Amino acid sequence: MDKSYDPLARYPYTTDENRDVLLKYLDSDDIDYLVNQHISPDKFMDFIELKDFNLKNTLYYKEAKETQDADNEYIVNFVNRFRKNFSYDSLKQLLMHYSYIDLTTFYENEAVLYPDLRLVADPTNPYVVLNQENTVYKYIPEKITTFNTILVQTCMVEDLTNMLDSYASVMDGQDHLNLVSGYLNYEQILGQYVNASKEYEGVDHYMFSAGKNEQQLGYTIVLEGHDEWINLCRQYVDDEYDYSKVEEELSEESKKRMEWIEENAYRYGFVVRYQQEQEKKTGHWYQPFMLRYVGVKTAKIMHDSGKGMEQMSFPDELE
Repeated sequence: MDKSYDPLARYPYTTDENRDVLLKYLDSDDIDYLVNQHISPDKFMDFIELKDFNLKNTLYYKEAKETQDADNEYIVNFVNRFRKNFSYDSLKQLLMHYSYIDLTTFYENEAVLYPDLRLVADPTNPYVVLNQENTVYKYIPEKITTFNTILVQTCMVEDLTNMLDSYASVMDGQDHLNLVSGYLNYEQILGQYVNASKEYEGVDHYMFSAGKNEQQLGYTIVLEGHDEWINLCRQYVDDEYDYSKVEEELSEESKKRMEWIEENAYRYGFVVRYQQEQEKKTGHWYQPFMLRYVGVKTAKIMHDSGKGMEQMSFPDELE
């Protein structure tokens, strides 16, 4: 046996200070991995002495630590347990928007019960589409503000104001587009969903549960007339998605607002979120009183093309 053999000879970052630690905690396979992956000591020395340290996860430990600081042992345990749930690229985004606790409870519960459910890595994207496959779990947007007693994304306030004012002006102040709700948090949506489920077994036709419901993003508004529409849909709409009876029974005030919304909302950056003839794509009934803010330029494209959220290739930012 060659007693002069140095297992760290090929590792260019070896120093007198770290040599003993490296040899104590790393075996030959680990050292080969360090050399082949060109991993410098600053990426793992903070974690190497921890009981469950895994060199192949060390870049994840470092990324997690730098993105959302926590106890090193906690980070090692978190990454080791849930490594299969995220990529190196998505880890940073996830930790920018979700806490370790929320991610842990999601992976331990939601991801186990619904293995096909995908956690949206960047829930701040204004064009996120939520449904039975995509969730933002307990995400809370940062830039929301109170507007006419409801909460909405700050960036949409000006266009929303203009839309409401424009409708009131057309109606000579005799009628208004009244806002019913905007942003709702996870607990609020869950409560609404549970209560609605007790009344109507087909609740998923018009709302998804917490985490999958787009009102949690803050870009969706619900206008007066929505409850009336949904109640009529419960009575008259079947798998053929025929709304003729619903429209027939709808109040004259709601019909008037609905017509104006369909013709004009896009001018102010809003689109009907769940459009007619797209029920199989959206998983929802047509809902003319629920609007999604996408920005004026994108709303016009969607209006002119007849495309819904599920069919669009969106820009990176609101336009």
